[in-house]
Amino acid sequence: MDIDITGIDLIKFIKEVYRLSVPAGLGWLHFTEGELTDEEAKEILDIWKKDKQFALNMDYIRGRACKMTVFRKGKNLYIRSPWYDHTNMQLEKLLKEVWPKDKPFPELEPEEHGIACYCVHCQSKRRTKI
Repeated sequence: MDIDITGIDLIKFIKEVYRLSVPAGLGWLHFTEGELTDEEAKEILDIWKKDKQFALNMDYIRGRACKMTVFRKGKNLYIRSPWYDHTNMQLEKLLKEVWPKDKPFPELEPEEHGIACYCVHCQSKRRTKI
């Protein structure tokens, strides 16, 4: 599902994506504690300002598996749900933090489990081979 995020503050969005993401895999070797500054978020955003397809693509930032892509369709900006390597609860937290008050909040899937979920049920599903 595509979610239209046109009009949100992308600097705040980048900082929140980073805050909600955790180190994964070899990312632990590059993990740095703390938050991103506005200047660091702007540097990440500036990399993509001339790209015609993407407004932002965050993979690993300081070891954190951010895994967030913002793509362009015409003049609008979109993200995809589910958020890769994150739960729907994390996506909802992200959007609630950055969503404009005058814009209707998107309806998200009720499923809270995702590839990042470590509940007993999800762990057992990953061990099961079909």
